Amino acid sequence: MTATVMLFAECKKGNNVHDGILSINNSSESQEVEFEDVATDIRIVPLISDEPLDGCNRVQCYGSTAFVRSNGGGCIYIFEDGKQIAKLDKIGRGPGEYNRIENFVYSPSTNILYIQNGYSSIIKYSFPELEYIGSFEIPNVFGCAEHDDSTLICRMEYEGVNGDYFVNSRNGQVRAMHKKVGGFFVMNDDMGYYSPNHRILSEIGSLNTISEVQAKIDDEEKIILKYNFGKDGWPESLDSIDMNDINAFLEVGQQLSDRQETIISETRFAVPTDESISFWYKVGLIGGYRYFRLTGDEMVKYSGFKATGTINGITPTGLTDDGTYVHIFEGMPESIFDDSGKRSEFTSQLEKAMKSQAFNNPVLVFYKIK
Repeated sequence: MTATVMLFAECKKGNNVHDGILSINNSSESQEVEFEDVATDIRIVPLISDEPLDGCNRVQCYGSTAFVRSNGGGCIYIFEDGKQIAKLDKIGRGPGEYNRIENFVYSPSTNILYIQNGYSSIIKYSFPELEYIGSFEIPNVFGCAEHDDSTLICRMEYEGVNGDYFVNSRNGQVRAMHKKVGGFFVMNDDMGYYSPNHRILSEIGSLNTISEVQAKIDDEEKIILKYNFGKDGWPESLDSIDMNDINAFLEVGQQLSDRQETIISETRFAVPTDESISFWYKVGLIGGYRYFRLTGDEMVKYSGFKATGTINGITPTGLTDDGTYVHIFEGMPESIFDDSGKRSEFTSQLEKAMKSQAFNNPVLVFYKIK
């Protein structure tokens, strides 16, 4: 990863860098692109099941295995090469049961599926048997990822301090704090492209940071990119507010209300390579996602991503372990495609796959950006 870590040093000659921080100004200005013009390595994978799937809004893929969480967080559907092989559905209050799945992490090396039960505990299941093997309490946990065979990294409040913490995955004991996280932004549960193979941590605030966390928890992280969105970003005042204070929530609500069309409300799916660093960001509260990539001192910003005949753009719902994006198509084909009749080879295949799905179950589309 050395070349990637040096990437930002090479872009300091650009006019948008001050004190080592890249300012992405005019973030709402971008090049509108067609999906077929910029997407590559496209794969269409229908999710085959004998039951109707209860809506899907989070997906994690490890090789040919896909874990898909239902909209309400009631269950996780598990697929191998697109065919359902298991379902975790254990809502309740007894041992091995959960109230709601907020987040989940799978460890391929230990065959353990970690479930974040609300914001209060982690429950562990064996895979593929999905048998309960233990749990531990973690108050005020908002997100987690696997650091190594015996350690999770959790975004949480611990002893009154918000941060990313290394936690023993066997008993829940906090081993160390990696770094503090700003008050409001501790609730960003997306740990991004983080696994033992690529410990890429993305943190948002008035200043956003993408870094590589080292295998040894005492070693200092390597900064890949520090950046902000200028006047369109979050104000510094939200970095230090106390989220247990009702007035803090009111301040956040006011910021969202006043700037709902322009504020950069989310960044996600940061992926570094030896040549570039890329991520997606959202303009406004209900706007679409846009793609950003920095190569040396050259920046590109893409928006749109409609494919021929689709009503909406195709932007990621998830990210695989090799940096491939995943989009979930679900619902009636009539809600996905317009009535123009125009279709590309890709959208023709996609429409055919959706029409053939029993129960109108979802179809996954995997792709990368050229």
